[in-house]
Amino acid sequence: MFRETADGALKLDLYLPDRGDASPFVVFAHGGAWIVGDKGHRPMFERLTASGYAVADIQYRLAQQERYPGPVRDVVAAVKWVRDNAGEYNIDASRGALAGYSAGAHLAMLVGLAPGHERFRPPEYKPGVPASVDAVVGYSGPYDFTTPDADGNPAVTAFFGSDASEATLAEGSPVTHVDPDDPPVMLVHGTDDSIVPHRSTTVLADTLREADVPVEVVTGDGAGHGMIDDQDWREQTLPRQIEFLDTHLDGTR
Repeated sequence: MFRETADGALKLDLYLPDRGDASPFVVFAHGGAWIVGDKGHRPMFERLTASGYAVADIQYRLAQQERYPGPVRDVVAAVKWVRDNAGEYNIDASRGALAGYSAGAHLAMLVGLAPGHERFRPPEYKPGVPASVDAVVGYSGPYDFTTPDADGNPAVTAFFGSDASEATLAEGSPVTHVDPDDPPVMLVHGTDDSIVPHRSTTVLADTLREADVPVEVVTGDGAGHGMIDDQDWREQTLPRQIEFLDTHLDGTR
């Protein structure tokens, strides 16, 4: 358990490499449109641990339990917990990344780009432990809710509430929080994604470039929303993801 909430305990699974040196960490948030899903093993975790990374596969409250910004605070809490307990698991607290798929990519990106935002802080939860990370990886994520695409989307409505203001939707959009101090970002997205349009990634990537934030885009030509679990796509994307993490989690940032 990493956080006790009014809706119950939140847990995470730790996948640890077999190595002597302290390992950099990756906190991963699952997908599921903010309304379904749970932590659960993905084949990529074994490759990450084999490359020397500790992976924390986390739970967060779903929209039926707690709407925005509650799940965002859960992800912040998970980063803080990993960093605060790093010594117990031979994790290097000074080197970490966030990653996620679909709705989890949104949460990971929002925390990665705005770790200190007042509304995203879990009340009285490890206030002295930072939630900032050195890199963010997003798979097939929605990053902008200020466009007409978000209007009437049932998942967006469930997450933000039917009465969410334009200001709230903007606050909950990662693209709104981009600034030159953001960590490097890797975006993986399929061109034939029928759940989250590929445009979501291109808009965020363009905004990051305008702010001179390092961004790498991996485009799955013809891939759908589930490319993260497709073995062929995984074999193409994982080496680039590991290279990206190796580049930016070297402890020099």
